Amino acid sequence: MKLQSPNTQTRCAFLLVAGALLCACVQGVRLSDDDRAHLAGQPAIHVLHYETPLPRIKAGDGAAPAAVRRHAAADPAALIAQGFSRLLGKKEKLKNLRVEARALPRPVANDASRYRDKYRRGLVLELWVNEWSFAPLHEDTKTYTKTYAMTLGARSRLARVEDGRVLWSTGGCNVDGNHSNRELRLAGTELTSGTKLRKLLAAARDECARQLVRNFGVHGS
Repeated sequence: MKLQSPNTQTRCAFLLVAGALLCACVQGVRLSDDDRAHLAGQPAIHVLHYETPLPRIKAGDGAAPAAVRRHAAADPAALIAQGFSRLLGKKEKLKNLRVEARALPRPVANDASRYRDKYRRGLVLELWVNEWSFAPLHEDTKTYTKTYAMTLGARSRLARVEDGRVLWSTGGCNVDGNHSNRELRLAGTELTSGTKLRKLLAAARDECARQLVRNFGVHGS
């Protein structure tokens, strides 16, 4: 049998480790039964959200992203964080959820231990929007009004403040008006006027919160 050189063995070991890390990143971390059992006993679970970037308006020739954001009157990430916390508290019977009103600046933190000086102990439940966009579907030939479909997607993870250990990172939600979901559609003129945009965000918040809670309820191995 031909023996491998030390360099070859080192390269193989590196590839194995790198492959394992990549696999972990792709699959994420599901909340273990043991960590779930200790949630209620935590000093606090601080619910944080990162500031949502301006929406992306695909092939848009009307409303400016900044104007749409102003008309929304609320950060989508903040809305989802509030809805998620409300449902999660009921489902897991948690009374230690502390929702922070102020948004965190981006980029999203690599390690939750960066909040140790502020919170010292407990857990942080982070949430951020990774997709907020409006895509034109069609134009009314009589009124020349475009209809837009809104897409909103978010990610969430739970980590320990003391050492930054991630307890749950498979949290994700996505609502897409492009796929026969007429509740997430509005006229181009409604992007910056009327209440339709805010109603869409409320509906998206509720659906995202439901998806996140379902994912949180999936037990780990």
